[in-house]
This record gives sequence, C-alpha cells and structure tokens, in this order.
Amino acid sequence: MKKAGDCICLLKTFRRSFLTLQNPTPKMDLSGRYSYSPLLRWNPQVEEYFIRAYGADHFSRISKALTRPSCYSCIRVNTLKTTTDDVIQKLLAIIQNSGRSEADVASSVKGRLQNGTISKSQIPGLEYVVFVKGSGPHTIDYGYAPDKPPKEVIVSRKCAEAVLRGAQVYVPGVMACSSHVEKGDVVAVSVAVEQPTLDGGWGLGITRGTVLQGSQTDPYYFERSGLYIGQGTAMMSRAGIFRASEGIAVDMHNRIFQLPSFYDVLEGEIFLQNLPSIVTAHALDPQKGERILDMCAAPGGKTTAIASLLRDEGEVVAVDRSHNKVMDIQKLAAEMGLKCITTYKLDALKAVRRKNESNDEPNMCNSKDNNYITSQTSDSMKLHKEVPSIAAEGLNGDKSCKEKVSNEKGVERTYVSKADTRKNMRRMRNGPGRNQCLGGRAENSKGFSPNSFDRVLLDAPCSALGLRPRLFAAEETIQSLRNHGKYQRRMFDQAVQLVRPGGIIVYSTCTINPGENEALVRYALDRYKFLSLAPQVHFLFSIKSAIFSTSYVVQCA
Repeated sequence: MKKAGDCICLLKTFRRSFLTLQNPTPKMDLSGRYSYSPLLRWNPQVEEYFIRAYGADHFSRISKALTRPSCYSCIRVNTLKTTTDDVIQKLLAIIQNSGRSEADVASSVKGRLQNGTISKSQIPGLEYVVFVKGSGPHTIDYGYAPDKPPKEVIVSRKCAEAVLRGAQVYVPGVMACSSHVEKGDVVAVSVAVEQPTLDGGWGLGITRGTVLQGSQTDPYYFERSGLYIGQGTAMMSRAGIFRASEGIAVDMHNRIFQLPSFYDVLEGEIFLQNLPSIVTAHALDPQKGERILDMCAAPGGKTTAIASLLRDEGEVVAVDRSHNKVMDIQKLAAEMGLKCITTYKLDALKAVRRKNESNDEPNMCNSKDNNYITSQTSDSMKLHKEVPSIAAEGLNGDKSCKEKVSNEKGVERTYVSKADTRKNMRRMRNGPGRNQCLGGRAENSKGFSPNSFDRVLLDAPCSALGLRPRLFAAEETIQSLRNHGKYQRRMFDQAVQLVRPGGIIVYSTCTINPGENEALVRYALDRYKFLSLAPQVHFLFSIKSAIFSTSYVVQCA
C-alpha cells in the first residue's frame, strides 16, 4: 500500500505540471549551444530508401516531427466506471485548489473546455477521449556565462525521450554529472545520443559516473550541443545519484516541452493511450457477444480498449509470448474492472493449433446462425493466492529434476543432476520470482482451432520508427527492415487461419516503413484471394499524433 505522503507528492507534481502549461516564463538564452535542435540520424541506406518512398522534403519534415513529442496528451476514459465529464472535473480538482466548491469546479470545467487546455474529443464515436494540451518548445535560460557554465546532468537517450513525454529524471537514466552537485542545486539536463564507433557500430562513448567540468575537455561537449531538454532541481547529491539504485535524481521544473504526467492519477478510471491506438480498436469495430483475438496484446492498451467497446460483453483473448507481459495485461484488466479478457502465454507464430495436439482449449463459443455466443469463465484473470513453495521442495523434492537409479545391491536412490542442483540453489537464494510474489500465473496455450474468432487484431511487432519522440534511428538497416516484414507475414498467415469466414482482420503498426505497411497488405491480398480491403470507421495518419500509426482492415470472404 502506498504512503499518503507519496500520493500527495504525486498530486503536487501533477498540479504543478498543469499550471506551468498555462504560464511558461522562459528567458531568452543567447547561446545556441544550450538549446533543443536535434538532428535525427539515420542509416544512410535507410535514409535513401525513405527519401525515395516519401520524397526529400516530406521525409525531412517527418524526421523533424519524430524528434518532438506530441503537442497533447490523450486520455481514454473507462466508461464502465465513470464518465468523461466526471474525469474532467476530477482532473481540474487536482489541478486547482482541492477545497473548491462543486459550482466553482463546474465553472472552471466550462472555461477550460472553451480555451482548449482540456477538451473532449469531437471525433464521432470517440467522445470518451479527453485531450490535455501541452506547450513548447520553450526557450530556457540555463544561466550560462563564459566563465561560469551551469551545473549539468547528462542522461541516456531512453531517459531523455521519457522526460520529453513528461517524466522525471530517475537515477538509472543519469550518465554523467558535474562535480560538487548537491541536493537542491539547479542543473541543466542534456542527453547523450549514440555516435559512430571505430568498429563501425554505435555507442555512447561515455562511462556512467563521468565528472563534467563544463569545458571543451568534457566528453560529448560538442555532441550534446543543441540537445538540452530542460532544467531541474537535483533531488540527490552527485555521490547519492551514483550510489542509489532507484529514485528521482532530478525534479524537472522547467522543460523544453511541457506535458503533464498522469502517473498514478485516477487509476482504473483513465488510461493514457496514443490516439492512433484507440483508433485501431475502433477500426476493428467489435460487436457485443463476439469472440476476438489480440495476437500481440502486451502491454494491453488495445486489448482493454476492445473490451470497453464490447461493454464487457463477449470474449477478448489476449496472447503474448512473455510471461511477465501477460501478467501485466491481467493486472491492467483487473484495474479497469474488465472481466471479458482471457489471457494466455503463447507465441503468435504458433497461434494455430496443430492437428495432432489435443484440444485443451476451453469451449466458450457456441455457433448459432454464424454468430458466436460467448460465455466468460476465465480463471486466468484471477490473481491466485497460492505461492509455490520452492524452498519446501528443496533439492530432493523437485519432481522435475529427480531421477531414480539403482545401485549394485538393487536399492533405488534419487539422483539429482548438478545443473538442477545449481538451479534450485539459485531459487532458494533469490526467493520466488516477481510473478510468484504477486500470486498470479500466466496460463499456457497450445494454440487455437482454425476459424474460431470473429475478429483478429494483429498489432504486429515492427521497427517502431513512428514512435515519438525519437532521438536516434540509425540502428535500423535495410536488412533489419526486411526481416521485420518477413516476421509480420508469418504472423499474418496465422491470423488468416484463425478468423472465421466473413470475419475481420485488423493489421496495425507504429512505423513509417512502407515495407511493413503497404507491402504487407499487398502480400495478403495477392496470396489470399478471398480477402478484401474494407473501409475503416476512422482513418488517422498525422504527424500531430503521438505516433505515426497505420491500420488496415481486411475482411474474409
């Protein structure tokens, strides 16, 4: 259970981030070095490929847009628990003084909706979506002086991308820090982006814990020019940052892009989700009582969006090959109060059950006039209380590793291999794993029968070149892009077998690579003549969205 002080701190941070959106007061910085003007680096062959696909001017604008976060935060309201208007009122109550009357809050809601800071979606069918507008880029005065450079903290690229979306700087993300930084000091935060190495690869070239002097002898002095993402207050001393394993290292109070953080805010009532992901669930157009498969479901955003559109009436089967990710889907579904979601640990490439395997899948569908009537009896959504007692079984009690052997006198003895002995010793030393501690389990599946789903969502693993903000993209090569396409075709082949005649397949990605989008659809239509491209309820492809996302609806004849 979380402490009350931690919750109050989170609410204060949330309120401050909103108020800063309204009244940013940056000062002009005369030094071009202390600015945010990143240049997205690509593999030369990949860059040439995209220029041919999009044109030089269009691709240049895409590359620039990718380095910026979205200009708004998109919230999906869980309409099974609350309403959009109630969520807006609660958010405003957090932003402003908590002791205000309901009439004052209602008046404030009206004013905020008019000025566009918090607004309800005007897209037909998406009225349960709330937009919270951000601001930026801002110019920040870091207190630069030729003889007295500001104290600095350099963070990793992944950390910087999270900070640009509204997160704080956490200890694991700090790479380097100026000397004599104490708790409470104001520091400039910049990012270290991968650079070419002598062996032809990419690396940071900076050792965690490096001391920054602010001079040209510093590592990455020139490389981090134009890569300053904001200013914050050190929550630990320099020594504390590199000794601690967790916690907030820098509290960001002055950001290049001001976006509110919704961490631990209205849990179960709202879900922070990119608009294209919500649109993907609408493109699937799920109907009550249908049986729907989400083939690559983690982390569960689209799964829960589909279940919400079903009003929790039907069955959504969510699969992922990672045990921990399946547990995360279960946790999210339980948090949002959704009971129609059944989860399995399953590789999507093996989603179709082989003919020689027994049918151990629960029979939850009855066919009547080609419509599926489903009943949900999933135990996988329940977080089981029993915890396997590894220590109790010990070295001689583990049924998976003991083998009976006979000696010369015919006396049977139990033999335990050295490998199993070491494994059990590690288990006893480290204790039960994360999921055993939580008391949950991920049920394995051997796949599903052909033609057993009304609709299938394939949100395929991809190159993710449409995710924003992105500060580095050169790790992708032409060959890796081709491999993504081959992998997705194999998954699509599984989806085609699983959908019933007359059913719907929605294929979606978060990449700008035509080889993983249009080329995949061309492959599907050419190979499976009984498939046809169907119109979408909503269509979205915008650089103003949180991601570049493409969805395709394919109907089975």
